[in-house]
Amino acid sequence: FVPDMIEAIESAVKEGIVEKAGPIFAFSHDMLQESTYNLIPMDEKKSLHKRIGKSLVQDPGIAHNAELCALAVDQINRCKDLDGILDPIERALFARLNLAAGKHSVAASSYEQARGYFEAGISLLHANPWNKQYSLCLELYEMAVVVSFMDGKVETVSSRLDVILSNAKSFDDTLNARTLRAKLLASQSQI
Repeated sequence: FVPDMIEAIESAVKEGIVEKAGPIFAFSHDMLQESTYNLIPMDEKKSLHKRIGKSLVQDPGIAHNAELCALAVDQINRCKDLDGILDPIERALFARLNLAAGKHSVAASSYEQARGYFEAGISLLHANPWNKQYSLCLELYEMAVVVSFMDGKVETVSSRLDVILSNAKSFDDTLNARTLRAKLLASQSQI
């Protein structure tokens, strides 16, 4: 970051690059924002996204605040695939926050966005999630199935159901998957 950030931002406001509305600053044009972003080297972008995401999760009510939760996981999801950028505790935290952001998106009827959050959450799980993070894993997979079904992504529904049914620890844990499998087959006129 620039050593004297306030001075740099005020200079950008004077030049018309950035606009100020109360405590909020924004680029005056999308092209300026995109050009500025593209000047940042790729590895610095990943580090920047991680720092932004981690700073946002400091709010104790983040999982209940739809916008803040989505903003934080969007930042982390941009860098999550980089080896070693997140430690196992951070990966678990952001998997849970992706679940929360996905649920917020379902409540807003944004199923494609919700599926993205659930799939990102799945990708952040431990290498052996059905043994190490069972409840979180089961819920992420079930929610991914539900939104994929609602969004017509039949191939995703079927593959995720297979994973749930082969890894569930109890019959009760398979009930949602079995119900969704029956709905999938009914929708395809196979029952």
